[in-house]
Amino acid sequence: MLQTLDKLSSTVARVTSIAARLMLASVAVILFVQVVLRFGFNFSLPWPEEAARFLMVWVVMLGGSLLVRDEQLVCVDFFDSFWPRSWLGYRNAFFRLLLALLLGVLLVKGIDSAVFGLRRTSAALNLSWFWIYLSVPVGAALMLFHMVVLAIRDLFRGPDTEQEASLLRAEL
Repeated sequence: MLQTLDKLSSTVARVTSIAARLMLASVAVILFVQVVLRFGFNFSLPWPEEAARFLMVWVVMLGGSLLVRDEQLVCVDFFDSFWPRSWLGYRNAFFRLLLALLLGVLLVKGIDSAVFGLRRTSAALNLSWFWIYLSVPVGAALMLFHMVVLAIRDLFRGPDTEQEASLLRAEL
């Protein structure tokens, strides 16, 4: 089961990474074209700043899910050396499930916001705010998925070997 979840998590992360990279590259191209038009030809388009802003929101939410999967978010591990090693996996799983609960709230509230955005359109792109607000529940769902996979891994495997190595260094 863990191998299947790890494979699924890797596949989801790969697709997410490709989408985030394409969006970030689009932001760079859009803004480059806008700067060239504005300063080179004294002409600017009305939509590039808005499009770049909306794409960056998507990039941040997708990138956040990748950070959750790779355990690259800020954590306080100062007190880890005070916990028995056999308990660290359970403690980590407990904290991950608490964060998953919080992400579940973000998912529900994000869906509410996206549905609310159906009635409005953006100024320059004339795009429904639904598609912009949709980044929040999509990002929250991806983060929630990766958080639950990490919690299951912690319950069955115990603490990460890298985490154990950092604990050993802290004891020395």
